[in-house]
Amino acid sequence: MAGAVGRPRKNNSRRRGNTAREEILDASAELFTTQGFATTSTHQIADAVGIRQASLYYHFPSKTEIFLALLTSTVTPSTALAAKFEEIDVPAPLRLWALTAAECRLLLSTRWNVGRLYQLPVASSPEFSEYHQQRTQLQAVFRSIAAKIVGPDDPRAGLPFHIALSVIEMRPNDGVAPEPLSATRLPSLAIMLADAALAVLGAPLPENRLERTLELLADMDS
Repeated sequence: MAGAVGRPRKNNSRRRGNTAREEILDASAELFTTQGFATTSTHQIADAVGIRQASLYYHFPSKTEIFLALLTSTVTPSTALAAKFEEIDVPAPLRLWALTAAECRLLLSTRWNVGRLYQLPVASSPEFSEYHQQRTQLQAVFRSIAAKIVGPDDPRAGLPFHIALSVIEMRPNDGVAPEPLSATRLPSLAIMLADAALAVLGAPLPENRLERTLELLADMDS
């Protein structure tokens, strides 16, 4: 009887994911966020997944491509969401509060603290220009909405973006999502940082901000 065709595993699956590609990204996210990019090898990634190293190259041609996939997987949803928040017809304070809470919510919903990848020196490489463009767009939307509250020349307009990203320093990196995405509640940490984003601008908190934000998010998802 002929042998099975394909790229065999070294052993049974040991990662989260519905496909080998997802499992590779899960293992890479853990290794990159815990020991860095330079000290992580494709051999280590393949071993963590339980596949042969040659099989890894079938899905990703290089370690750099894996890193880029992880970077863009975090910033692409945020950029798309920010573009929607920029267009909706609600007062700027509510838009900024909701955008900040939504960004924190996304960064809290992943198993591994992939936001840490932004901080690695390799992330500034020209090889990741696609990610840089998206991150610049995201930051611009935060600044644009904040500028509607304090004015375009106020240096505080740049602060809410960094307040949102401070969630990266405040969440664990233990393979458990601190706050899986929910349609009925916002993480307490996301609420705190969204409040801080308006406080630093001297703006009052919008009424019913939690309920209105969940409604906005539901409308955007529909």
